[in-house]
Amino acid sequence: MRWLIRLFVLSLLLLPIGIIAVAVLCVETTPLVKGEALLSSANVERAKNLLREHNPQKLHTGEVKTVSMSEEEVGLVVNHLINRLGSGSATLEMHDGWLAFAATGNILPGRYLNIQTSVSAFEGVARVEKLKIGRVSFPRAAVQALVGFGSEHVYRALGVANVKEMIRAVAIHPQRFDITYEWKEEIIDAIRDRIVSRDDRELLRIYNEFLAAEIDRQGSSLSFASLVQGIFGRAKERSVVDDPVAENRAAIMVLAAYVHGSKLTALAPEATDWVKPRRVPLKIYGRRDFVQHFTTSAALAVAGGGAVSNAIGLYKEIDDADGGSGFSFKDLAADKAGTEFGQIAVGSESSARTFQGRIEHGISDKTLIPNVSDLEENMTDGEFKRRYGGVGSKKYALTVEVIERRIAASALYK
Repeated sequence: MRWLIRLFVLSLLLLPIGIIAVAVLCVETTPLVKGEALLSSANVERAKNLLREHNPQKLHTGEVKTVSMSEEEVGLVVNHLINRLGSGSATLEMHDGWLAFAATGNILPGRYLNIQTSVSAFEGVARVEKLKIGRVSFPRAAVQALVGFGSEHVYRALGVANVKEMIRAVAIHPQRFDITYEWKEEIIDAIRDRIVSRDDRELLRIYNEFLAAEIDRQGSSLSFASLVQGIFGRAKERSVVDDPVAENRAAIMVLAAYVHGSKLTALAPEATDWVKPRRVPLKIYGRRDFVQHFTTSAALAVAGGGAVSNAIGLYKEIDDADGGSGFSFKDLAADKAGTEFGQIAVGSESSARTFQGRIEHGISDKTLIPNVSDLEENMTDGEFKRRYGGVGSKKYALTVEVIERRIAASALYK
């Protein structure tokens, strides 16, 4: 019995050492994947079509659908998720029946978490075949058991008995990934509760209520800049004891919803009973469309990251050039300024607090969106290509560089 007790005590002493040793082996000084995947306007158009086709509000329980995504699109989704959780990059390759995946997460300066894995898909079932983190390779059986347990736990938390009840089949083809699923209406509320927590919804309610009161308080002197200053002043007061990132995010989401006349019920069903702020036309440089571009990009930046916001802003301008109101560098400047606003506002706790302080000291149209008076707008697709050579040309890149320099030089974004 004594030797058993000694062995148990020894194992307890060695366990932390073993965990530390594995952790050291998992962290490396060289990134496996370098660079960052960028969204293109074509990707945004494809994403919009997918969202239309698989809109949860238009699906019914028992309906079976198949989502098909290209290798590039899956890679972009993965990169987006990685950068929502932290920072890093990923690459993947798809072949007949399997895919290879590699990712790097930036843990600390000069320290990286490198992951390599391969997934097979035969007869509609996907399995993890290999997993390597840093210099540590994990047994296939252990990985498959862990993935299976985790999947079952997630689906049960969403009110689904098991994975097969929702995911009918997975197929991997050269450069294409297909998932066939059966929709369950009840999971949308469960997903919403996990994406937008009760605390998050309460923050939305608080800022919606404050927005309504602030609009009435400012009366005829109300402007977009003064409203932003007021709502971020409230965020600064609350951040004395609360998380400034969460406060700033809620303030931006409520402000964007108000500007666009959107209902907050998509994020918080209980918003149907909330106060309705009085409608007032808000402008930057005398233009309402600048406010719309700015707030849309800011909201996308806090919800989906800067790459998503920039891509959608660029897509909108290209779409306008092709039969819409025309390509506008002025609108693009508003998009980019809004993206910068959102990114700094929720970049980190320190960044969020600093940003609140800058806004408190006073902002104007010019600090929100630096000078755009000399930028061209209302160009048709043909005119835009004749003058600038299209997106990606040297002349186009130089104009975008001018816009970005002006934004970077603003006292609000320095």
